Amino acid sequence: MARVVIADAGPLIALACIDTLTLLRELFEEVFIMGSVRDECLAKPGDDSRRISRAIEDGWLKVVPGADADQPLSPSLGIGESDSIRFAQQEPEGSLLIMDDRLARRYALKRGLNIIGTARLLDVAERLGKIDSAERLINEMAECGYRISVDLLRKIRSE
Repeated sequence: MARVVIADAGPLIALACIDTLTLLRELFEEVFIMGSVRDECLAKPGDDSRRISRAIEDGWLKVVPGADADQPLSPSLGIGESDSIRFAQQEPEGSLLIMDDRLARRYALKRGLNIIGTARLLDVAERLGKIDSAERLINEMAECGYRISVDLLRKIRSE
């Protein structure tokens, strides 16, 4: 089990949008986010940002100040993704990144970091009996504008 779980903005916003953000707490107890990820998550007012803010206030979603670098690691990465990857690199074997962005995942994997995407996370949660249907939640995320395919979930399950 990873000692440090680090979430990127996309999965946080998607889980918060469908009011299942606390699933992360159930699975990991505490999750770290970078200051830049917090800023991205709270940029637009709404239910999702309020839920993320509440998780921070409750103390299980822990904000880590970003690195002094304000430049992305690559032109294809955002600051939040870059800061999350930098933080994970401090303890590569003991960290787990929750991120869905394809380019960010590819960059992190090339550096030997452990990654889990939202679809696999929901599959694990369903197998552990934490949720009833990963497929239903993915469909709800799609209604919020988050793009994860149910086909990806089927592919994960067939592996």
